[in-house]
Amino acid sequence: MDTNEEQGAALIDALEAVLRPLLPLFRNYSVSHGDLSQMLARLFVYDSAETLKREGRPTTVARLALMNGLTRGEVEKHLSDRKASTRRRAVKDSQLMTPAFVLSVWNTDSRFSTPYGAALDLSLQTGDSRRSFSDLVVAAAPGADPEAVLDQLVAAGCVEIDEHNFVRCTHWAYIPAGVSVERIARIGSVMGALARTFTHNILESSEVGGYLERQVQSNFPVSEQGRLELRKWLVDQGTRFLTNIDAWMTDNREALEGPDGRAAGVELFMFDAKNEESEAAEIPSSIDRSAANS
Repeated sequence: MDTNEEQGAALIDALEAVLRPLLPLFRNYSVSHGDLSQMLARLFVYDSAETLKREGRPTTVARLALMNGLTRGEVEKHLSDRKASTRRRAVKDSQLMTPAFVLSVWNTDSRFSTPYGAALDLSLQTGDSRRSFSDLVVAAAPGADPEAVLDQLVAAGCVEIDEHNFVRCTHWAYIPAGVSVERIARIGSVMGALARTFTHNILESSEVGGYLERQVQSNFPVSEQGRLELRKWLVDQGTRFLTNIDAWMTDNREALEGPDGRAAGVELFMFDAKNEESEAAEIPSSIDRSAANS
């Protein structure tokens, strides 16, 4: 059996594999290793505070500093920044998920769709006899701004507006358009969900209690044209698969819902399988120190 030290080393290797694809983004947005170090320190402080609270033990700055090898000043700063960062993340998560919730209700709720599951055209005017887009947003995401949600859906190409002031759903899947804070935040949403699934499955001893996690990968190199063909097939079949899941969850809400539960989801994505050995071969085994210091 592997030792705890070997398992810890494997975890570090896994984390490196997760972060490496993000390095081009770090460079592009001037995120330094110092920024990442501060981020990790914050996470350790937050997790330690939550663990102590769950165990009913005193949660003091001094104890948190000792547990994480930080100064009291560093701990105090991380704790004071937590509310602001949590609020920012909550706003980003809401901006990311609200349009998806709206599309889901639009295509599955009988008030806004046909008996065959086709989304109805909705009026942009409130107060008339027909269902309006504002009615939909209120039903799907109470408190959200209908105009802001409409702008997001239009930008993502999910809806179109006709000359008679009606909005039509053209695509069920919401993917933020362009380079934006919203789209960058999606990285955390997707990768965080996958990390929670792996963590749960490693720590969960019961096979029944584990979460589904599967992967398929070609055993041959795929050409660029092949990638386009695969993407086209996945857009069609994958979207249909997720649409069926969404409709099934809606139809079975009464049996699935629980007041003390949490939202459950499924993520589907395509990826490139990297050749670690060829990448390692590209890194020089020695570096010219004189050149590095010049």
